[in-house]
Amino acid sequence: MTTRIAPAARSTREPMAIPTPRGPVSAAVVAVVTGPIGLPPIVSSLDAQVERAVINSRDILTDDDLQLALLFLHALGDGGIVGVDSRWAEDGILAEVRRTLETALDEALRDRLARAPIVADGTDRLAAFLREEATTAELDEFLAIAAVSASCDSLPELSAALERAGLDCAPGHYVDAVDVRVITARTTATMLAATALRGRTAAAAQLPPLAGCIAAAAARFDVEIPFDDASAPVRTDARRFARDARRLVDHVAAAHTLDAWMHAESALRACDVIEGDRVLSAAALALRDVDVQEDERGARSADAAATAETAVRDVRELESAR
Repeated sequence: MTTRIAPAARSTREPMAIPTPRGPVSAAVVAVVTGPIGLPPIVSSLDAQVERAVINSRDILTDDDLQLALLFLHALGDGGIVGVDSRWAEDGILAEVRRTLETALDEALRDRLARAPIVADGTDRLAAFLREEATTAELDEFLAIAAVSASCDSLPELSAALERAGLDCAPGHYVDAVDVRVITARTTATMLAATALRGRTAAAAQLPPLAGCIAAAAARFDVEIPFDDASAPVRTDARRFARDARRLVDHVAAAHTLDAWMHAESALRACDVIEGDRVLSAAALALRDVDVQEDERGARSADAAATAETAVRDVRELESAR
């Protein structure tokens, strides 16, 4: 089995824009790496602060602050951050912070999978919706989500779709706008891919989060992304966990996105990026105007109504499973 997605060399990746912190941990990480390297740290005992935050977190899978901090640390070691000295990627304390966050994420995923059956059809429903029914506003929002869940550096077809929609292709541009569930899907995929590269799962190159949904949305802009079937046989516990964890976080992100649209709400977070983006600010207004959406989409079929009801139920069940 092959895939069109392959890890790009670090030298070819563009650095990610610095995101807006979502809490004290992500703010501390940003403060540290934007300060001078080789001098006394701006934030003392960062590793201890992160350990306390992990212990006190209600659910790391939906913890905006911790997930953003982990996304930032992943980007630091893979392409870098705009304006940040690349030597920070080798800092021992930051490496320990990353391990602490990844360990907590791994444990939370294993606990969730042990307590609840795997529900993995949210991505299929969202892909079908994007392929057949999504309005222009919904497609625009999802492409912004896709720009965070996937890397345009290793997926040039996504860049083409973003450009056709009038959206920005710069790495990290839309991080402030996406829900934490999208960030969790990205951090989980990055963590598991790194584990595979260390030989612990012997897995092939990973597809990006929400791959099928990305392909469906891109097709509406006449951009073909021919992802190959990634359903390879699973013969080890490590591989099974990686597969199930990816399915879980993708499902949660997809179900949340579809649920928002079914309630005539934006799937994105209100932020300066949205206000300053002509395409996404127009999309947010259109999504609140049910009449405009119905005029574009037309009357929904019974299948579409069932899809909406299922998405709402899945989100509620996942929330109650915490």
